Amino acid sequence: MDDNTLKYRVAGNLKTSTTGKYLFTLIYDLSNGQGRIQISIGKLSDILKISESAVRSNLHRLEQKGYILIRKIFESDGTRKANEYIIK
Repeated sequence: MDDNTLKYRVAGNLKTSTTGKYLFTLIYDLSNGQGRIQISIGKLSDILKISESAVRSNLHRLEQKGYILIRKIFESDGTRKANEYIIK
C-alpha cells in the first residue's frame, strides 16, 4: 500500500467531521509525510476556504480525539508564533 492510499484510509477512518478529515489530510500533506508542521490557522483557513473559527474548532476536536497534538510556539521574547501540529 503506497503512502497516499494509507493517508486516505487513515483519514477516512477518523471519527470526526468531514472538515476535520480535510484538515488532518492537509496537515499530513504539508508536513511532507513527516507528521509535523508549523502553520498559522489563517493559512489553513485560506487553503481550505473555510473560516478560521471552523479550522480552530476542528483542530481542537482532532486533538481531543487523540489524532494530533497542538504545540504552542513562542519566540524567546515571549511573542506567540504559529502552532506546530503533530500527527500522532
